[in-house]
Amino acid sequence: MPREGRNLGLLSAKTADKFLDMIIANAPILGLCTCPKVDLPIGTYPVVSMAQYKTRGFSNAHNASGGRQTVATLQNLNAADVSYNVKELVLPIVIPDSYAEDMGTTPEKIADMFAKIFAKDLSALILNGDVELEEEDEGNPTDREVMLKILDGMLKQMAAAGHTVTYGDDETTVAKKIIKLINGCPDDYLVNPASKIFISPTDMNLLWEEVTTTKPLIKERDGKLYFRGKYELMEVAGLPQNCILFGDMTGLLVPLSREVYLETQRYPEARGTKAVLSCRIDCAVHPYINMRMLVAEPEEPEAPAGGGQ
Repeated sequence: MPREGRNLGLLSAKTADKFLDMIIANAPILGLCTCPKVDLPIGTYPVVSMAQYKTRGFSNAHNASGGRQTVATLQNLNAADVSYNVKELVLPIVIPDSYAEDMGTTPEKIADMFAKIFAKDLSALILNGDVELEEEDEGNPTDREVMLKILDGMLKQMAAAGHTVTYGDDETTVAKKIIKLINGCPDDYLVNPASKIFISPTDMNLLWEEVTTTKPLIKERDGKLYFRGKYELMEVAGLPQNCILFGDMTGLLVPLSREVYLETQRYPEARGTKAVLSCRIDCAVHPYINMRMLVAEPEEPEAPAGGGQ
């Protein structure tokens, strides 16, 4: 990186990889999904664990005139690929001089600060992004609403693809909702050692209260918590309440482009320094993702007055 006082501009390949590593380290969800560093803005990326139904039969026909033959054609792994198209995200910040006195304005300090801020925003965007998000105050969007409308996140894509399990009025506790979710998943998910339960901090607190008054459902082992002693419980900040996930999150692809810009410029009018980060990312759920999401049953429409006549 250039020294203090000069624009950082386009980061070198080595520095860009280091910066992306800082983002991943500060966004725990990126350590759970498939988060490759890519050079192409548009392409496909193989998530091999998602491949399935590739095995075929084989015929050893010694008596046939054609000799030994196979009844299966060659299978490729295209079904394990998921397409991506990275979008440019921009994070502009003014660093006041008073703030810089405490943290310093070296490129390393600025990069560390940007990585932490960007990681928090990226975590929220990956989970809750919705390009059709309705604003609470139409025409006056909040900062959160503006950010979430950049792209569709995992929750919206999971719902659109039908990777869901519904719960109703009978599931009155978090434990019952988790059981309903697990029971609604294929056997492959249940026996997969990588399957976990992803839960919001709010639901986790409610679950703790439930297990103190009922038979223990949560077991502690090696510093981790397990539901029924089998499935690891993982708190994910930003998950909405009652939106619980079960399975393997590696089918979520979040590519980070190596084309990263980080520029600084003195801003005397504000007695500070302007700093702008430009980074490109995407979020894509694999069609064969081994995960299901718990959602509420849709409400039945009310019958019209007069018995529908």
